[in-house]
Amino acid sequence: MRQRTRLTITLPSETITRIDYLIDGVNVRNRSHAVERLINQALDPVVNTAVILAGGKSNRQKAPLKPIGDKYLLSIMLEQLKRHGITQLHICASPDLVTELRARFGDGQVFGVNISFHLEPEPLGTAGALKAIAKHLSAAPFLVLHGDVLTNINLGEFIEFHQREAGMATIAVKPRMSERAFGRVFLQGNQIKQFLSTGDNQGISIVNTGLYVLEPKILNLIKPRKKVYLETEIFPLLAKKGQLNAFIFQGIWYDVSSPASQAEAVSAWDAGVANNREI
Repeated sequence: MRQRTRLTITLPSETITRIDYLIDGVNVRNRSHAVERLINQALDPVVNTAVILAGGKSNRQKAPLKPIGDKYLLSIMLEQLKRHGITQLHICASPDLVTELRARFGDGQVFGVNISFHLEPEPLGTAGALKAIAKHLSAAPFLVLHGDVLTNINLGEFIEFHQREAGMATIAVKPRMSERAFGRVFLQGNQIKQFLSTGDNQGISIVNTGLYVLEPKILNLIKPRKKVYLETEIFPLLAKKGQLNAFIFQGIWYDVSSPASQAEAVSAWDAGVANNREI
């Protein structure tokens, strides 16, 4: 947790009334939290860009087109991003998948977003893919999502947390029974002190969900035209420097790359929609 300094300010009563209107007891807990949120929104760059990583192993490449109810997974992702004002999207994928995605989604205008597709003839790794499109990313922080993830995470709160904690990268993490397929993190407060790329199938772990908010300067740490992974090369380095933070959430999250996990995800998602959960 970052050190805080007490500050006393005097505001007009009508401004206080407007601030109090923001307090809902959940997302905005009290007056101080409301003022902090407004200041962060004014000072921090707005995150309006996301990169969806859909390359890698063949079973993961098709994940964006997997059906979740009556929608594609990517359709759900685009709707979530648009809802939070993230409208500049970059999708990194194999040539075959890019062809299919273009045929179904075009340039994204029907979803109210702008999609740019980037061919990845050979897998470059999660970091290498970002480095390859660095010239297309702005000087502001950006969101990164693995293309096989179904979640109802509140992206607005995730981004706000990243801005408040002021690290180079923030990973969305989730308590889960340890599985080798997911990276594990070890926390001290909100800061990740150690990052492991795989689990050991023992006990309950805090696992990496494949959702990141990154500062653009992280691109300087990635070698160009090389196969480089955020999870095995960049994040461990940032953890050692105290520049890697963790946003813990308890909502729906599934990796849908396998048939078994997809079926479980569809069931959980349908139940969440039926119960009017935030999605």
